[in-house]
Amino acid sequence: MNNILTLETTKYAIRLDNFEGPLDLLCHLVDKNKMEIHDVNITEIADQYIEYLNEMEELNLEIASEFLVMASTLLYLKSKSLLPKQVEDEGELTEEELIYRIIEYKKYKEISKTLKEFYEMYSKRFFKIPDKIELPAKKIQDKFSSDLIYQNYKNLLDRETAKVNKNAINIQRLAVTETVTIASKVKDIFRELVKKQKFIFNKLCISKKYNKLEVITAFSGVLELTRKNKIIANQEMNFGDIIVERSKKKIEGAEEQAG
Repeated sequence: MNNILTLETTKYAIRLDNFEGPLDLLCHLVDKNKMEIHDVNITEIADQYIEYLNEMEELNLEIASEFLVMASTLLYLKSKSLLPKQVEDEGELTEEELIYRIIEYKKYKEISKTLKEFYEMYSKRFFKIPDKIELPAKKIQDKFSSDLIYQNYKNLLDRETAKVNKNAINIQRLAVTETVTIASKVKDIFRELVKKQKFIFNKLCISKKYNKLEVITAFSGVLELTRKNKIIANQEMNFGDIIVERSKKKIEGAEEQAG
């Protein structure tokens, strides 16, 4: 394969352009972790997928937009699995649907592999070209009116216009996604902790009028700060309010980050 760059690390051997798309990379991670396809752990796969893309970014390798879109989807599904169960939005990709896509992709990949084996088996065999049989030309009757041709052409244009509009909506969603960052939500958290010892996460989201994407991003910020022992987050009961409070260790630079 052209333009292949390999980097040996403790976890991966990164090969640029070695995957045909994000589903191909997900299948690779499922196989690598020896997971049963129907019991895929999206959280674990998401972490490894993001780590893979981060290593590509460290090498200054260009990452196709479809890989970044899948990364956003995985982070969304991971965050949603950590939140209390909510009503699914119509048209929203669920974890079950993603696993179904991975299963279907693996099926087609196996079929493709079999076809390739057949091709390699028979591509070097030569067969006699069949004799050319001349058939009398048939006159095609003109059964199409100008109105029918116009209607078919209009239907074709309508379908293409719908595709363009759908792509425009997807691009707009990606643009909105890029404006919401974990760093901005971490600042909101620090500002709140500068004012008080602890606060309820849900009340912060309401007071800031966060939309769904901002709630997920802010929750990711809480998880990141908890992992770094900069804050403490707990619940008094399952699916209860998440209480965020200062860590027993002083939050270093909290005032500066909140400024």
